[in-house]
Amino acid sequence: MNRMTNSGLHPVTPRAWCGFGLLFALFVLLPLDLHAQKTKSPLKRKAILHMSDGEQREGIIELSRGTEFQLTNLKRVDTGTDASVESEKFSGGKSKIYTFNFNVVKEMRFSPLSEAYLKKFRILNVSFQDEVDEDGKSLVKKVRVGLPYPVIKPKCTVVFNSGEVVTGVLNTRVVYLTTMDPDTGFTIKTSKIIVKSKYSGEPGQSYEDLLRVKRIQMLDEGTQFARSMPITFNAFDFDSIDTNYVRIKNAGDTKLLALGVVTKEAFTKENIRVAATNGTPATAEPSLIRMTALSQDTLSKVRVQKEADGTVRVHSTLGENVFLAAQINGKWVAGWPAEGTVRTDLFKSVEKEFMKTLDYYNERKLIGIISKKNGREILALVRLRRDIPDPEFAMAWAKSVSGGFELGKDGKLLEYYRLSILKYVRDPKTGEMSLEDRGTFSRTRIDLEDETPEVGVSPDLWPVVMKGGKLTVGPKE
Repeated sequence: MNRMTNSGLHPVTPRAWCGFGLLFALFVLLPLDLHAQKTKSPLKRKAILHMSDGEQREGIIELSRGTEFQLTNLKRVDTGTDASVESEKFSGGKSKIYTFNFNVVKEMRFSPLSEAYLKKFRILNVSFQDEVDEDGKSLVKKVRVGLPYPVIKPKCTVVFNSGEVVTGVLNTRVVYLTTMDPDTGFTIKTSKIIVKSKYSGEPGQSYEDLLRVKRIQMLDEGTQFARSMPITFNAFDFDSIDTNYVRIKNAGDTKLLALGVVTKEAFTKENIRVAATNGTPATAEPSLIRMTALSQDTLSKVRVQKEADGTVRVHSTLGENVFLAAQINGKWVAGWPAEGTVRTDLFKSVEKEFMKTLDYYNERKLIGIISKKNGREILALVRLRRDIPDPEFAMAWAKSVSGGFELGKDGKLLEYYRLSILKYVRDPKTGEMSLEDRGTFSRTRIDLEDETPEVGVSPDLWPVVMKGGKLTVGPKE
């Protein structure tokens, strides 16, 4: 009698047991491998969350899929000594929006920007009409009632991996923290934490009762990048391009636009005309070549600057590659692939979607497209302008109490055209598209009576290759 039959085992049982042993070993090792997978994505980081109640939560941190942080930087006077080099270049009330994810962050610190105890409103005389007195003040009476409740609006100081430090107001975002068993690697739990732009408590509570994130401390290195990258141009040369244009500083009594760019001949001719009538001539400065950039993923505007040593550098890209645009002799051109300007079927479909968009800009022109992610994402290089059909009405509205249209210091209506990039999300099967994001290279003032200047693409500004913390721009010789 067969020995294996006598034992009650199937003849192939040894192989089965061997396979089972391998599966068991894989099962034992699987949690550790999953733990490693948790940190493979650069958008997932090992971190400690320091809460306002003193609790420290350690684990794998990430944002909701498809979302990013948006930080609007505060003025230099508000950011203190921790302000970044970038923010030093801002003047007045100008601000910059930083768009980023956890991969570029070393640390995030939260502190109160403002604190207040408020009471809820109660309307005493409800009316379906907005009744006002002789001075135009509302007759609706509102009173604050009940116990005060705490409200905290935080500011956030972000230390980037490049060493740049920016303080600003962070938009509300959902953060997920996954904690793991250190011995087995199994996931214990995933917590949902809302990092808010405003925290509001309940009546009778104090500031200390508002549980919030005070610090996010990264435990791994993340994505390393330079705070600024030098640009090597293969074909484009700042110094060799002859400019015959000037930028108007003060229009005086001329018909020229303040901050407008005109030829030297037009500037001289207009000043001669004004001088003949004893008017105040315009003043101007040389119109140098202007260059700006947009990050390729987040479409954030970043600064391009020519340094004292002649080096051209792009600043604060947060590790992203960029699109470049330059204003040469009053005309804006952008670096863009030549094949993207061909009027293909995809180009025409994007143009159709672009032209039917209802927004502030009613004069639009599609210049070029770039298809990404197998056609699921489309970048569109466009020219935008708001055409004012009735300038007299617009002028009267601008001078009224309500405003609506803006007037410049020269007393003329402010009118602009833009060179921008729009990002569309596209369904490759149906062709349906929706606008997801936009970024603007330039916002240039123009006279209402003038035709919108042509914008275009420059072969000398494409491609832009990022390698080793440096940018190489233009076709190879």
